[in-house]
Amino acid sequence: MNIKKITYLLILPLLFIGCSKDEAGGENEHTRRTIMVYFNAENNLYSMAEADLNEMVEGSKSLASDCNLMVYFDFIDTKNNPNIPTIYLIKNGEKKAMKTYSSQDSSDPEVMLEVFKTMIAMSPADEYATVFWGHGDGPLIANASNGLEATFEDNDANTYGADYRSNDEKDASRATWIDIPDLAKVMKQLPKQEFIFFDACCMQNVEVAYELRTCADYIVGATCETPSFGAPYRTTTKILGYTNAETASKEIVKDYQSNNNYWEYWRENYKINNATMSVIKTAEIDNLLNATKTALNTITYSKALEMSTSFAADSHDATSCIYYFKTGGSKYGRPILYDMNDVMLHNLSATEYAKWKEAFDKVVIYHPNTGDIRDTGYSDWYGGDARSDMIMTRNNFRSFYLSDETFGGISMFFPKSEYKYYSNMNTRMYDYEWCREVGWTDLGW
Repeated sequence: MNIKKITYLLILPLLFIGCSKDEAGGENEHTRRTIMVYFNAENNLYSMAEADLNEMVEGSKSLASDCNLMVYFDFIDTKNNPNIPTIYLIKNGEKKAMKTYSSQDSSDPEVMLEVFKTMIAMSPADEYATVFWGHGDGPLIANASNGLEATFEDNDANTYGADYRSNDEKDASRATWIDIPDLAKVMKQLPKQEFIFFDACCMQNVEVAYELRTCADYIVGATCETPSFGAPYRTTTKILGYTNAETASKEIVKDYQSNNNYWEYWRENYKINNATMSVIKTAEIDNLLNATKTALNTITYSKALEMSTSFAADSHDATSCIYYFKTGGSKYGRPILYDMNDVMLHNLSATEYAKWKEAFDKVVIYHPNTGDIRDTGYSDWYGGDARSDMIMTRNNFRSFYLSDETFGGISMFFPKSEYKYYSNMNTRMYDYEWCREVGWTDLGW
């Protein structure tokens, strides 16, 4: 066993929290891996959270015997009962309540830390992995409530969540979110995770991954919006216990995109095929930071950074770079969360790009191309491009071509002059170490 992990377990403090109750004594049986699932579902996703929890119970029948599945579950109880967040041990097709809490804000960093420490104390292990389930906005929040000017003013940026606190699916006015830098501070106080899987929208981007680089060996997530039904946990639960963390991470992506029964409904009704997901290996991400910093200096000192205008005919078959979301919908929206690889491909010389891509490929180790809409007839990810239904359509895809060359499977924030009208998003992104270290201030932003 890893000496650091032994030390951590020996010094783990006794945990106390007000208004909580242990329903059953902790198992306290040492195991190979403890998988910790954090359901932040006291919001409009509550019904899908219940369905996924039941899928995990079923899937646990196939989970390796030397793994424990610990689930923190906070959701809206539509039966007018008090909301009772609960930690469950799920094993061999059975769900056992280990601890209950009075209603609490699951987006609060102190609450999150206590919950994780409690799950670790109940199920000490050689290694750990985490699933974050809920809403996500990647490195920034874009769910405006009253128009363009409010897009980045209604809520804090850099968020995962959201806890409505009102216990009412129709009242999101009091929703709380946890900033990703704060989430990283929580995870840094825990043993390093084998992998973190974000079953939430827009979380697979370089800013989030860099913030969590010391917290996990691998990050799994989607660059875009993901349908509310989440992963197919009847099959994914088994994969969460695979011995090799890299294999498990890649198989989570494969399982999400191929074995999800819910896709049939979305294919038929919305022409949505599946979500665009990828795997990031954090070990080499500092080298990618340095390569990106060099590349940005090359680009910005020689020409303006191009992302959404016409390109020379010898570039490639596209009129703009791939992006995964828009601010506030198609009427007022501006593209954000650009594909990191595609921007570099558009803006670097062949020699410069090859050098940068070498560093990129060591970090983004798996990013299956789900196919261009003009070839498949389906939109392969959500995109927040149409305010009415938040779904990318065939028409929206005419601005770029999705190919193995262009698609990188991870987004990055690139400052633009127009963003100063959104609560000066360019400077707000300095909450992230990546944005501070990559050199945006040196380049005039």
